[in-house]
Amino acid sequence: MKKMSKTSGLAGLSTPGERLKHIRALLRVSRAFLEDKYGIPEVTLKSWENGTVQLTSAGVKRCVDIYRAEGLIVTEEWILHGTGLDPTSSATIGRYFSEPTQTNTPFEDDEACMIRDANIFKESYPNAVIMIVSGDEMRPFYKPGDYVGGKIRQGKHIKKAINKDCIIYLKDKSRFFRRLIKNNDGGLNLTCLNPNENTSEPVIYNVEIESVAPVIWHRWRDD
Repeated sequence: MKKMSKTSGLAGLSTPGERLKHIRALLRVSRAFLEDKYGIPEVTLKSWENGTVQLTSAGVKRCVDIYRAEGLIVTEEWILHGTGLDPTSSATIGRYFSEPTQTNTPFEDDEACMIRDANIFKESYPNAVIMIVSGDEMRPFYKPGDYVGGKIRQGKHIKKAINKDCIIYLKDKSRFFRRLIKNNDGGLNLTCLNPNENTSEPVIYNVEIESVAPVIWHRWRDD
């Protein structure tokens, strides 16, 4: 049996501090810049990022407000636990909602359209969840950057997801996007669609599942 690896949010970002550093790197801003513009002390942000001081509830709310003001959608859930939608650029979302649509003029930022569509999906279904594909394991049908969504199923309803591509939550709190299959012993395995040389675990055996969300919604960039 292969050992299962945990995943939470983006690979390698296992603490709130590391995720805060990642967000700041995406924006390409310094701590000094944030202190000057928003009044958040540079030493405070440094202590949160390095993990020398625990990030408080008030602190994470402040970070969310600051980074959203800088054009990056990020949630408290993702900063604290690495779960939910990964930080996504929202630089043009405000303009999209504030300006009238021009006939026969396509919206120039497809990423913002994807976020809008994802929000519509979540608001349309109870227990809906969305995940951004981060690796090549599910190619050729899903590629990094795609959005996938489904409705959570638990208990006896999990078996209805067998042989389907699913967002899968395990009992150890890790999360995967894989095809759910039944093995010869009656257990459940997670398998990739593209078990190439870059995939460390093409099959994860005998998983203990908390819940699954078979994919019923898939959105990709108009490249």
